[in-house]
Parts: sequence; C-alpha cells; structure tokens
Amino acid sequence: MAVTEVKPYLYYEGADAALDWMEQVLGFGPATRWRNADGVTEEAEIVAGGSRIAVCGRAADPGNGGGLLLIVHVDDVDAQYQRVRAAVDIDVEPPADQPYGPRTFTVTDPWGYQWNFWQGEATPPPE
Repeated sequence: MAVTEVKPYLYYEGADAALDWMEQVLGFGPATRWRNADGVTEEAEIVAGGSRIAVCGRAADPGNGGGLLLIVHVDDVDAQYQRVRAAVDIDVEPPADQPYGPRTFTVTDPWGYQWNFWQGEATPPPE
C-alpha cells in the first residue's frame, strides 16, 4: 500500500458561497460541485494550483478535530483498512464505494481528527 496524496477537506455551511469566494478572491478554480435534488451543494472540489481542496456543504462538527477531514489517497484502500484494524482496536466501518466515485473509509484519531482513505478519483457529476 502506498500513499499517493493528502487533500484537505473543509466544512462550509453554504458551500456555494465559500467556493464562489475562493474563486473570486483567492483565484482558485474551477470548482466541481455535486448537488442534491434541491440544488444544494453537498460535496465539491476546487483546484488550487496543482492541488485540490475538497469541500463539504455542511457545518463542521465541533467534535471533529475542529472540522477538518484529511483525505489520504492510497493505491489499495482495503489493504489500508486491514492495516488500521490490525494496529488498533477501534470500531472502524469497512471501505465503501461512494456515489461520487472513490472507495473510502474513515478513522478518527485520539485527538478527534478524521483520516479518510480514498482509492480512486471523484467522477464529475452529470450535466
């Protein structure tokens, strides 16, 4: 198993406004937005130079290490899951295929930060 990338995952209640601000003020972009049936952005990704920032369209959970989720890209998410399970005795949901493309699982460290392991890339939403 090899780590291929770590990507920040930021929580914003009102993700569209935050993404628009990042594009207009910071010069980031373009943004890809996955919207629910009501047209509200639930998940998004914005380009910042050679990096990508993932954005969640809901307020941060105060128990989540200050609202930060770290996305770690790996080449074998199932092997990473087995490694985590073998190293610590904690309840971790097994990897699952996500509707936006990747196969993922999340583990929370003792300080409340969430580490979300991804295999694969997000696929663009249908136009």
